Amino acid sequence: MGPFRGADLHCHSVFSDGVETPAALVGRAVRADLAALALSDHDAVHGLPAFESAAAGTGLIPVPATELSARCDGEDVHVLGLFVDPGEPGFDARLRQMRRDRDLRGEEMVEKLAGLGMPLDIAEIRRVVGDGAFGRPHVARALIAAGFVRDLDEAFQKFLARGKPGYVPKPKWSLAEAIAAIRKAGGLSVVAHPVWYADPEKVVAQGVEAGLDGLEVVHSDHNGAATGEFSRLAARYRLLRSAGSDFHAATEGGKSVGSCRLGAEDWERLVEAAVRRRAEASRPPVDLSPR
Repeated sequence: MGPFRGADLHCHSVFSDGVETPAALVGRAVRADLAALALSDHDAVHGLPAFESAAAGTGLIPVPATELSARCDGEDVHVLGLFVDPGEPGFDARLRQMRRDRDLRGEEMVEKLAGLGMPLDIAEIRRVVGDGAFGRPHVARALIAAGFVRDLDEAFQKFLARGKPGYVPKPKWSLAEAIAAIRKAGGLSVVAHPVWYADPEKVVAQGVEAGLDGLEVVHSDHNGAATGEFSRLAARYRLLRSAGSDFHAATEGGKSVGSCRLGAEDWERLVEAAVRRRAEASRPPVDLSPR
């Protein structure tokens, strides 16, 4: 067996707000010569069977994951659930309800924008969403297609960001609830893209109190200084390190599958922790063999 080629543990497909199928993401991972890829759709695990099937015969290790939308002292915080068992009944039921809530939220955003003189075709947006989780990026892309804005940045900054006229809040887990749900599903909880938060250490400290397992140290939005800062923060709290591109689409944000990779040593630590967690949660062992 050759040297470990890296793991990208954060990407999104059409099963949430990405634009590519799980099979297309697997293809990107193979072309990037990755050893492992996690599909971490927002508040969703129903794309994982297609992801697993697509990986067959490729030599890739498909990591079952999700990215939960949580709140910490009023701030939006995203928590990756790595190595989760998508068949855990309580976890699956809560995610199904959240997808229904997301659809209602999307409808309300479209209604608000229509009231601002920007009518959008809700049926067409739902067609694009398909089996995914209706999110703001879907609305933003519809605004672009209709010619109301130039790009995603303009859509969010003018209409869809918190406090803007098209914004609608969505139901979220509390940080502690998200961490507990991931643990019950046999997974490892990892605070995603800490650079996004006003006070990352506060988020991490509260997460650790609730049983947080790791921190996404390497991310497409982290420069060298941020990566160093979050490496030190992870060490201070004795957290596992993770890395991910946060890929959604080739045309958005310059993020590419495999652009952020976890090295062999950190990967082995995650794997060891994942094996223990599955046993502690009385969930089936996670298969981390190349397919």
